[in-house]
Amino acid sequence: MGQLTMCVMDDIQAVVKGISSTIPWEDHQVRIVGTASNGERGWSLLLEQQPDIVISDIRMPKLSGLELMKRALDAGLRAKFIFISGYSDFQYAQEAIKLGASDYLLKPFTPEEILGAVLKVRQVIKEEQAQCKQLEQLEQKVESSSQYERHSYLLGLLRHEIGGFLNESRWNELHIDLDSSNLIVMVIEVDGYTRYGYTMHLDAEIVPFAVQNIVGETINRYTKGVVLRENRYRLAAILNTPSHIDVSELLEQCRHNVERFSKKTVSIGVGTIARRPQEIWTSYAHADQAISYRFYSEGNCILKYAELENQACVAPIYPLEKEKELFYALKCGNESTCHRIIDEILEEWQVSEGFPEPLTMIRLLSGLAFAIYRAFCDEITAEERLRLEADLTVLEAMRSLTFEGWRGYIKHFSSMGCEIMDKKRLTDVKQAISKAQEYISLNLAENLTLHACAQSVHLSPSYFANAFKKETGITPIQYITKMRMEKAKELLVAGVQVQEICQRLGYEDRPYFSGLFKKYCGMTPTCFRQMYEN
Repeated sequence: MGQLTMCVMDDIQAVVKGISSTIPWEDHQVRIVGTASNGERGWSLLLEQQPDIVISDIRMPKLSGLELMKRALDAGLRAKFIFISGYSDFQYAQEAIKLGASDYLLKPFTPEEILGAVLKVRQVIKEEQAQCKQLEQLEQKVESSSQYERHSYLLGLLRHEIGGFLNESRWNELHIDLDSSNLIVMVIEVDGYTRYGYTMHLDAEIVPFAVQNIVGETINRYTKGVVLRENRYRLAAILNTPSHIDVSELLEQCRHNVERFSKKTVSIGVGTIARRPQEIWTSYAHADQAISYRFYSEGNCILKYAELENQACVAPIYPLEKEKELFYALKCGNESTCHRIIDEILEEWQVSEGFPEPLTMIRLLSGLAFAIYRAFCDEITAEERLRLEADLTVLEAMRSLTFEGWRGYIKHFSSMGCEIMDKKRLTDVKQAISKAQEYISLNLAENLTLHACAQSVHLSPSYFANAFKKETGITPIQYITKMRMEKAKELLVAGVQVQEICQRLGYEDRPYFSGLFKKYCGMTPTCFRQMYEN
């Protein structure tokens, strides 16, 4: 308990001064906030200061202490009265006690008696405040428990839970302040998704509460409603249709206020009218179905079941021929062609009559993603395959991924496949070139043509020639000549005759061989041999 305030009232100034000045009230956490010498001034002081304690003479000019107390009681003021008077005022004292005066002191009195009376009142006030606080806490617990029961009951209605939740009498028992014959449900989802799904924000716990408060305040400005939190990103509101504003305008106000005050955006799905508590789950199911169509937008939108229920729900035809083209482009590692084909497929699906149910479209998109995965799953490592399989499994359940998000993901997926194919092709080409080099080394005496070398590694001559030069920096013919000249050096140092070397390396014309050798080594075969003779 903090400091108490007190007023002193008596028509004798010495009494007022004595009570106010001779006792160190601040030491006892009591502060004098005013004095008065008559009842009318005392009443003005009571209204102005609303003190905790009043020490007053029971008989004063213009307005007696008793009349002052009666007025205070009628006005609901909290002041505790301590009356002072002479022996002749005993009848007044009895009436004061009946009114509930805290104490009564006879004149003359000592400072200790005044202090004792005030401290006794202070203890009473302390106990009353403790009781009030206890009562407030109890009321808060009761209200909190009732609020929890109301929310649990309403969530049960939304989810169509069986048992007592569907008992209409329970609605009245819980004192739900809504007209149960005119209800509508809306689902609110925070647009917290990125290109590839939800992202965690530092304010992930704060934002939903802020949105809940903003939506609740907006709804209750125009009608009665309750906003319930389903999960981190999703709220559900049960409200009466407003009488002075169109529902569409109310929804737009909710969307606008969230964006303005929280700097976040939300998407809202609206269900149908419920005429009784048992129909709430139907309205909720319709609102849930409506908000699923956010899939075709980028969020920050309002979707009404009444406007979507007549949408055509026929699924587009899966393009098997286009899928074959896509497979071929993937096998070739042609990223730009893959992206073009994916766009063509998705554009065909988008121009179909109406929007198919999002789950239907998700299954088509998921099928396309799995088809791309199958196209290159044999070319990737077991670790890569497991990671991609996990990604694909999660995709179907990811509500936050929009149609455009799927387009981006599928293109990203195809780019990964093209990159894998490119790496594999480069590896295969390296292995082919290495085998061709080995073939050349083992067949230097044969007629090594470009066609023969390419055939040895099962590649076309033109592709082989380009790949060989790209890998080694020289053409296959230049490589053959280089290997023959290096072999010729070995044979010359070993003392083999030039004519025999020509035969071993597939040269029938000795002068032609000598000319090639001189061009390659800068000297004739004979001169090269002489460099190594003793």
